[in-house]
Amino acid sequence: MSRRPPSGDGLRAEETFFQFLEAVARFVFWGGLLASLVSIGLLVYTFVLFAAPNGADPDRAAANVEILRKVLAAGALSVGVGSAYLFWGEEVLGALLLIGAALLYFAPLVVPLLVGDSGVAAVVARASLGAVQNGGVFLGLVAVAVIVLDVAQRMRLRAMYGAKADALRYGRNVGKEVDFQNVFLGKCWQLPYCRKFVRERCPIYHAQTTCWRERVGCMCEEDVIRGAMEGRPVPKSQEEAFRLIPYNQKLSAEAKAERCRACVIYNERQKHKYRLAVPMLFVSYGALVALFHRPMLGGVEGLIRQLDRVIGIATYREGQRLLTEQVPFVVQALLLACLLVVALAYSLKLVEFLIFKAKL
Repeated sequence: MSRRPPSGDGLRAEETFFQFLEAVARFVFWGGLLASLVSIGLLVYTFVLFAAPNGADPDRAAANVEILRKVLAAGALSVGVGSAYLFWGEEVLGALLLIGAALLYFAPLVVPLLVGDSGVAAVVARASLGAVQNGGVFLGLVAVAVIVLDVAQRMRLRAMYGAKADALRYGRNVGKEVDFQNVFLGKCWQLPYCRKFVRERCPIYHAQTTCWRERVGCMCEEDVIRGAMEGRPVPKSQEEAFRLIPYNQKLSAEAKAERCRACVIYNERQKHKYRLAVPMLFVSYGALVALFHRPMLGGVEGLIRQLDRVIGIATYREGQRLLTEQVPFVVQALLLACLLVVALAYSLKLVEFLIFKAKL
């Protein structure tokens, strides 16, 4: 029984379904944003109210803080998930979510330390700030997941397709033949788009060199294709084959280089370079963390303390410190992981630029 192609009603139903998903994502995003802002405002108000002794009921306040903690966590998750669906593919999405999470988590650093050391009121005030930090943790988890998935998707697309199709101006419609070769980091005649009947009569192949080194090849030089179509014999000797390479004297060196950068065969090799560079980059970051994690954690702690000092100057409490004890290891590790993820993401962008734009 043959399967009928989708009807107009089927296409409209599918479009309606995606419109419904987008509407749900918008509701989740804006609802989560509203819930987050309201809960943050109430938590900050609770902190200010209980930072100094007052006549308010601390038990009721503690119960409210616990409710607001859950509301803020749900709101942060809603903002992260909704924005991920609505703005997926935007390069700054992960960075903005990560910045928002950092602002929430390190909120106590920008609030003057007005809480006493003991008492129920002090416990309630600290709990309100802890609830804000908890929201930052949930938003940070979504941000890290978005960055990891985005990087993984970009790596997969780059590995599969390489440079954008509109940049491949020469040989754009050339297909792969059945008996193609695909040697990793191979020469031009070892890659998929080198056709067999051309390769057998190509002086580049018999000279055992590459078209991008000689700045001439079957995808850009008419004489190479003409020789293959005419069945022009090519000597098997490497030195004699070199003499038959048809160098075009009418084009400048830069024009020839640009012609190579737009060639499908050269860009296929660039994809091989990318598949090699990405694992090496991950291994390099892993080795960096394994060898220097202690000084890196110390640097993160120093960064946090320096931030505390700057905030102290800006809030006219230069002689005071929020961080009177050692920064918890969890905080150091979380901030270091966030910094490493951001650095890795931008390192991957640099690798993409060097390989697919600068064509190194």
